[in-house]
Amino acid sequence: MAKSNHEGAAPLRVLIVRGSFASLGGAERELLQLMRATYGRWTLGLATLKMTDDAETLLGTANVPVFHPATSITWHTGALSEVSARLSREAEKAWATVEIPWENYDAVHLSVCKGTLELLPHIPPHLPIHYHCLEPPRWLYEDVLHRQLNGKLKRPLWLTKLLFTRQRRRDRAYVRQLFARPKSSISGNSMWIQRRIKSVYGLSSDPTKENGEPPKRDAKGRPLEATHLMHVIDMKQWPLEPDSEEEKEVSGINLTEMPYVVTIGQISHVKGTWETLQSLVGTGLELVQVGGGTDEDRATLIQEGKRIGVPVHCMPRLSQPALCGLIRGAKAMVSHAHHEPFGLTPIEAMAVGTPALMVDEGGFQCTMTPVESGRLLRRDDEEAWNNAYASLEDESLRKQWAKSGRPYVEENFTLPVQIAALEQMLTR
Repeated sequence: MAKSNHEGAAPLRVLIVRGSFASLGGAERELLQLMRATYGRWTLGLATLKMTDDAETLLGTANVPVFHPATSITWHTGALSEVSARLSREAEKAWATVEIPWENYDAVHLSVCKGTLELLPHIPPHLPIHYHCLEPPRWLYEDVLHRQLNGKLKRPLWLTKLLFTRQRRRDRAYVRQLFARPKSSISGNSMWIQRRIKSVYGLSSDPTKENGEPPKRDAKGRPLEATHLMHVIDMKQWPLEPDSEEEKEVSGINLTEMPYVVTIGQISHVKGTWETLQSLVGTGLELVQVGGGTDEDRATLIQEGKRIGVPVHCMPRLSQPALCGLIRGAKAMVSHAHHEPFGLTPIEAMAVGTPALMVDEGGFQCTMTPVESGRLLRRDDEEAWNNAYASLEDESLRKQWAKSGRPYVEENFTLPVQIAALEQMLTR
């Protein structure tokens, strides 16, 4: 296996792979954060089919070699591309043109994304591979991404399943290829997704696995079970008290004087934006949404808010200090996301002492159950949501939640925790 990073040993040499950085969402940002944190500790390389200037800027002073095609790949979309799995086939061809000095690396860390697994046939068989699945691609295996903002299906479900038949087959074929390799492993981003890997791909799931604990293996070194590697935050970006930069950035946000709650994520059914809005009826709270969305969905959300008497404020892209201050000033962080794979938002809220009110599903159960720093609530329990919003006026309870939240985050969801877990995964 790859060399561990014991004192005096040669640095671990890791090639990190992600199909594209074009969207630059939370998963991409966290991966770049990991690279900044391990630069100098590890010898790093990055392979991608689509790098962006913004992503390179976020790498900061981490002078990491980037391997990519000479010509940037064009991601084709539309029904014909979906039916023919064109993107996947073109990604595999594009990877064949990328010259990667495999002899310079001890292990490969694959981050799930369209186009990532297509590199698999080109990776030398002796190299250990960790596939951070995060979640089996939801657009292939669930219907939540194929629904309108209000939950109505965009097209008949049978048609959606038919459109993605070839892509599901290709995805499963690549994962089976991964499982057949000695020294490979697959992990979700939570214990919930560890179980989902079992239901989608058929690999065993042990509920007693610890974060970053490597899988059991057969006599040939092939994985016999899935595991999990959880997300983290950089605590430097979430200070306990606001600094002058945060105060300046927050003063530039055009907020009303109303008390508000924050929900983070693109305006969509999967993020539960519509349900969060409905839950605020009669509370006197404004909904502040961060994470973008289509112009049509934004207009629909704002109009529905006017209809039911809940003001809606959709934020543009915010700087980190502005985001931190916005969450700090909120009455709560709220989400009705559907089976959220991990749920980083309650962690971010806890870091700055803001209560988290989350639907009792998916990864939220994994991140919030061990600590009293908010509430997990059944999606359909209207009375419980009303009581939770009312409890936000109890300052002693808020202080109690804040006191519990940050230490819990510091112990379980920081960069040193993730680095140690990943080193364990890559070296055993």
